[in-house]
Parts: sequence; C-alpha cells; structure tokens
Amino acid sequence: MHQDRASALPYCALPRLRVPTLSAVLGATLLLGGCAGFLSGQAPSPRGGYASGDKVAVILPAGGPVADAANAVREGLRAANAADDTAAKPTLTFIASDQPNQIADAYKKAVAGGATQVIGPLLKPAVDILASGPALKVPTLALNRATKPGKAAGNLYQFALAPETEAVEVAKKAKAQGLTRALMLTPQGEADQRRADAFRGQWQRLGGTLVAEAGFDPAAADPAAEVRALLDKGKADFLFLAADGEQARRVYPAVRAAAVALPVVATSAVYSGAADAARDKALAGLYFVDAPWVLGVGAADDPLARAKLKKSAALTDPLGLRLFAMGIDAYRLTPRLAALMKDAGATLPGVTGTLSIDAQGRVQRQLMLAQFTAGGPKPVTAIAAAKAGAEAAPPRPAEMAPAPAVRPLAKPEPSRPRPEPARGG
Repeated sequence: MHQDRASALPYCALPRLRVPTLSAVLGATLLLGGCAGFLSGQAPSPRGGYASGDKVAVILPAGGPVADAANAVREGLRAANAADDTAAKPTLTFIASDQPNQIADAYKKAVAGGATQVIGPLLKPAVDILASGPALKVPTLALNRATKPGKAAGNLYQFALAPETEAVEVAKKAKAQGLTRALMLTPQGEADQRRADAFRGQWQRLGGTLVAEAGFDPAAADPAAEVRALLDKGKADFLFLAADGEQARRVYPAVRAAAVALPVVATSAVYSGAADAARDKALAGLYFVDAPWVLGVGAADDPLARAKLKKSAALTDPLGLRLFAMGIDAYRLTPRLAALMKDAGATLPGVTGTLSIDAQGRVQRQLMLAQFTAGGPKPVTAIAAAKAGAEAAPPRPAEMAPAPAVRPLAKPEPSRPRPEPARGG
C-alpha cells in the first residue's frame, strides 16, 4: 500500500469512483442493472499504470511456514505482470527475506538494484520494522499491517487481508442499509474473536446498538439452546455470525430454524471460493462479504478473471485463492498509491474489492455482499433482485430450503397472523 510517484501514473484515465454506501449500491443497481461500472463488467481493467523504466522489487519469504502464502502472492504478481499489455510494463525482481530481521538488508538490496517501487514484506514483524524507521527511499507496498496504529514511515503503504477488516465491512454495510440493532454469535477461537472485537468496535462507532452477544462451542452436538438464548435477549435487525465455514454449517441451521426472517451476515471465512451445492445447502440464505474476484465478478476485458485462469495449487486453497488476488491488486495498486492517497474519495476497482487509501497509508477494501442460494453463492446486485421480482416468502424452518433468488439485506418484516383456512360446513 505504498507509493509516491505522481508522474508515473496515468491514473486519470481510470474510472474515478466514489465509495458508495450499501443502500446507494442496491438502489442504483435496481435502476442500472449493475454496480458502479466495474462490478457490472463495464469499466476497463487497470492493468498498467507504470512509468517507462520502472523496476519493481518484490520482497517475500522463500521458505518457512508462510512459504505457500508467499507463493500464492508471487503467482498473482506474475500473472498481473504477464497480463500488463502497456508499453511501460515494468520488470519484476524477487528478493527472498524469510526472517523479519532480514528486511533491512533485503530493502537495501532492492534499492541498490535500482528498484523504483518495492512490494513487500509479507510478515507483520517485518512491516513493524519498516514502519518504525525513517522514511523509505522508494514507494513501498507492504503486504500486511503494522502492529502499532497511526502514521508509519514515509513512503510506506500497508495492504492486508485481515479478518478484522471484513468484520468492519459487515458493520458498515448493515448500517448503510439502515439496520440499527444487531446480535452477534461467536465461536471460540482467536480469529473469531478478532472478527467479533472488530465488529463490536465499528458497530458502536457507527452508533449501532449491540443488543446482545454470545459464544458457542463449535463441537457441541446441538447449538440450538445457545442460539435460542441469544435470540431471546432482544429484538434485532440482523445477526453477525463471526464464524468460518465449518462452524457456520453447524450453527446457522439452528439460527434459521429459530428466526426464519432474521438476516444473518458473516465474513468471507464462510466461503471456500468453490461452490459445493451439497455442503452449502446448510448455509442457504446466509449473507457474507467477499472479494468480487472470488465471486466471479470483474471487468469483462480482464484476462485475469477467475474463469480464464489455468488451475494452480494456489487457486485450490481458500487462503491461496485470496492471496493470489492480493498479488494482482498489489501489482496494480503500486503505481497509483500516491494519487489514491492524495484524494480521499478516489478508488481503484480491484479484484479484492474497491480500493482506497486512508490518511495513514493503509489500503481500505470495500467488499461485495453475497448470499448463499440454491445455485451457489451469488452477489447481491440489482440484476439478481430484478430477476427475482418481488421478495419471496422465507423458507419454513423444517425445510431449510434457500430463498428462490438473492435478496437485498433488509430489516425483517414483522410477522403477520395468517388467515384461518376456510372450513367445510
């Protein structure tokens, strides 16, 4: 997330979008049949942007426990470079740095080798070292965030796919849609607690009310009692489920059985990136946020669309899939960092989300809202809503069947008494 070379950027040629709220997106799509150009495949993909003579050094681990993660990012970077058909396509040089204490030497090597931009490091401790030091020689896009908040060293930008940021995005989307009262259900686990803490903090900052929250044991034979106890604590507009896919498959059916019309929203942790009708049946109706590329949405002319890519080991793993996409965006972000940071309202249509940069040099991602349906996960767009027509009645608890089509996230309607059936005389 890092860059500072305005002269290198043909940024003005890109569609300049403002970050919309969820309600604006859903409202606009009902009329336009698409989401702000890029999501409907109308905007050109931002392949290039580099200046003639640019050299990009990439600092990533070559071995160790994160070798697979680093390789997925590396594959994404190489794919984006190969797809760059502009005249100023830069060269990529990869520098190995397996330990955080090697980052200073690796960075000096990159600059001494003539790098005009640097992508990396990947390890958070290494990012901490760069963030706490003097201003960097060239624009540098770290692939993680520093531990300490606030302004980091000059020329350092930070791009991360953290579970906390997705929980924050859930809170923003729900509030933008007019929802004000939330419940939260969290399994036991460090990553799940990070999601829960992030959602709670953001929801409160937005002025939302957290009616109640509860934890559950993912190994429990039947979580229905825990779910019922949470739902009994007060009326809410939606429930945030801070769980991964396996945990969600155990607890979501109990939520749906107890509260048929209550919207339930999760993060991308519930979706592997590969639709599986049999396994996903238990998640029918569940909303989640994810990267547009993972959902198969993108610019029509992009050679890196998921459907066009050859299979690789990285693309068969849920984390590797998203890190591959991160590599694509890191390549496309790097020549545009300074321009994005100078304009708080400017965005870049990325494959990991709609990207912007805040005052601290951190890349922010606006994700897509999707929903599990009978046909697999689908983005919640006006195209789907238009095809669906009027909202269909929610499934009966006993059936656990999916809704016929994707529906926008909205407050559950109050239940109405059903008319008594006519009786024969």
